[in-house]
Amino acid sequence: MRILFALVVAALVVAGHVGLWTSDRVPAELKADLTRINATAWAVVLMPAGAVALWRRAQRRRGRERRNHDRTE
Repeated sequence: MRILFALVVAALVVAGHVGLWTSDRVPAELKADLTRINATAWAVVLMPAGAVALWRRAQRRRGRERRNHDRTE
């Protein structure tokens, strides 16, 4: 379900950019500015989320290793 959600969000973002860049009403400079703002915002959201996901995965792995180690003793 997470993968489907991520794909839908990515498709909407791409569709929004395609719509923006094919529009004749928006000046090219504004298009570039909006694209940069959007990319920065996604980086601010996704980079910490990715870091937290990696940290969480490592914590779970350590917990499993401790439990397995405790059982063997």
